[in-house]
Amino acid sequence: MSPILMAGTLIVNLALVFYTIGIVSEQRSHRITKRVLIFLTAGVTFDIIATACMITGSSKGPFTAHGLLGYSSLAAMLLETSFAWRHRLQEGEAPVPDWLHTYSRLAYSWWVIAYITGALLVMARRS
Repeated sequence: MSPILMAGTLIVNLALVFYTIGIVSEQRSHRITKRVLIFLTAGVTFDIIATACMITGSSKGPFTAHGLLGYSSLAAMLLETSFAWRHRLQEGEAPVPDWLHTYSRLAYSWWVIAYITGALLVMARRS
């Protein structure tokens, strides 16, 4: 595996950790706290960097089935993070509306599906 793909793999794992902490914190508290914003923003940042590494290091080009799944899941989490920021700036730590609480779960689930398929693809290539 090329160094750029290894870096992308490490960074996407960081994105998973940060997204998970951010989403679980929001789901439990039903609030967009400073902690939630920090972890979601870090997750998106790591995800963007990891995606750039994966595109750069891939010999298959940027438009694969897994690539499109990954881009759509990154877009979903980018939207989730922007919705969280908007809610926090407009409402403070007021309870999260039901639609945002549900969207957070769906966007995160979609992202985890993309993450798992990427891991499965890597394992399949190694066998």
